[in-house]
Amino acid sequence: MKKIENIYTKICSVENLYAAAAMAAKGRRYRDSTADFTFRLEAEINRLKKQLENGTYRHGAYRVFVIHDPKERLISAAPFRDRVVHHAVHDVIEPLLDRTFVYDSYACRKTKGTHKAVDRAQSFLRLNKFCLHCDVKKYFQSIDHNILKGVLARCIGDAKTLALLDTIIDSSAYLANVSAGNRIAGLPIGNLTSQFFANLYLNELDYYVKVSLRCRYYLRYMDDFLVFGNDRGALEEIKDRIREFLRNKLNVALHEGKSQVFATKRGIKFLGFRIYKDFRRLATGNVKRFKRRLKRFHYLLEKGETGREKVRDSVRCWTAHSLYANTHGLRSRMVVDLMKKDANFGEGLKDILLPVGGRRDDERSREAARLKERSDAREFSSLHQ
Repeated sequence: MKKIENIYTKICSVENLYAAAAMAAKGRRYRDSTADFTFRLEAEINRLKKQLENGTYRHGAYRVFVIHDPKERLISAAPFRDRVVHHAVHDVIEPLLDRTFVYDSYACRKTKGTHKAVDRAQSFLRLNKFCLHCDVKKYFQSIDHNILKGVLARCIGDAKTLALLDTIIDSSAYLANVSAGNRIAGLPIGNLTSQFFANLYLNELDYYVKVSLRCRYYLRYMDDFLVFGNDRGALEEIKDRIREFLRNKLNVALHEGKSQVFATKRGIKFLGFRIYKDFRRLATGNVKRFKRRLKRFHYLLEKGETGREKVRDSVRCWTAHSLYANTHGLRSRMVVDLMKKDANFGEGLKDILLPVGGRRDDERSREAARLKERSDAREFSSLHQ
């Protein structure tokens, strides 16, 4: 791939910085740090532009806090002006570097995403008897800064852009995760750039698996990846070679407890779904968390501490996600349970959880299409025997 050159001027342009500020403010417009910046928007943009152009820009300190979603995660929130820079950089380099990704890389890409990854995994599952499911241990905490900078330098030839990227990467040195040989590792969860860097980092693995190991049925969503095949022994060998590549080339490790080969007939738990050959279920943890959220919403509504539209919006988002699995029965039971506990609360959510003419018919259509596909395949096979 030819290196990307002469993009720093575009990153620092007033138009790009204004667009970046608008994106960074989405959903945060009324927070103090956002309001302070946008109140003096023109002056702040011009000051940021000048600092970027003359090399005096310095990244601010992160605000660190812990969330449970569902497991404990350390989140690092950058100051608003730094988030503007993150967006300004990302919006320029992401479209240029996206073309370097393999087709079956699904995280942090505009034309991909969770549901397309699940569709692809199910299509691979139907064709293979076994699956190797791998996960990288403490991935964001383990990303080696020097290796990441090397990956970026192989793609980008613009010295000023690389220097800015180095500044953003080095801003997370406070994580103090020093690997063997005193190599600094770790990216802050919460940065837009961290997500992009993390996806790019394992692009090296994608090419190794697809090109060197010649694995046709492979896909990855961030550090969660699948390899399919019909030979269990071959997949075990591939796992060993992937482990060695990750350790020697990228200085990260497989999560041994989560990386295993198994028969596809038992289903695959992937990205919040349990995927089978002809249907999907939502992962149990996803359903339990949503039920707890409904219980919490009911309590807050009774106390007058939240509004009905906010509750409906949240339920609408979950329902849209759930429609990618065979969940009509699950959602019907939820409505019955809600009506038993509070008829008004249940009635207020029934139209969202069970949309009229909703996905149930679509599920049947997809199932009919799958049956026809298999029937056509058998017919084709019989004609060519």
